[in-house]
Amino acid sequence: MERVDHRDVDFYLQQIKTACAGEPVWKKKEEERRSVYGFTVWIPACFSLADQEAAETIFWSEESPEFFFTTQDRKAGITMQTIEEEIRSSEVIKEQLLKMDSRIVCYDKGETEGAAKVQWVEYKSFAGDERVYNVLFFFQAGDGNILGTFYCLFEEYDRWKPMVWEMMQSIEENADERI
Repeated sequence: MERVDHRDVDFYLQQIKTACAGEPVWKKKEEERRSVYGFTVWIPACFSLADQEAAETIFWSEESPEFFFTTQDRKAGITMQTIEEEIRSSEVIKEQLLKMDSRIVCYDKGETEGAAKVQWVEYKSFAGDERVYNVLFFFQAGDGNILGTFYCLFEEYDRWKPMVWEMMQSIEENADERI
C-alpha cells in the first residue's frame, strides 16, 4: 500500500471534510424547503425539479428516480426515491457499490446528527470519461424507506459538499404524516 501524502486527492478530501464540519455556509430560505414522501428537506433554489425527458438524458437506465432535481447546466443533481427494503447500514451500501464497479473509490461513510437519522456513503464513480463525486444517503420517513443521491463533477465537489451535508441535516419527518 502506498503512503498518502499532501498531493493525493484522498488527502485533500479529508481536509475538506474537516473544514466543512463548521458552521453552515449556505443561506437557507423557507421557500427552498421541499416536502416529499412524508418528510421535508432543504434543497437550494439553484436546483429545480427535472422532467422525465431531462432525467432520461442523465440516467441511461429505463428506470429513472421518482424525484430528480438538477442545476440548470445539469452538472449537479439530487435524486430521491422510495425503496421497498430497509437498508441496515452504510457498510452494506459500500460493499454493493464496490461489487458494481471496481473503479469506485469510497471515501467515507457515516450518519448525520440532524432531526432524522440519515446514513450516507461518499464516493467517486465514473461516467464515460468523467469522474463523478457522489453522496448516497438513506433514511426512514414514516413507514417508507427513502434512498437519495447527490452527484456532481468531481472537480466541483468542494463547492457542493457543504451544501450536501446541510441538506442531509435538514431532513425532518413531517409532523402531520406521523399521526
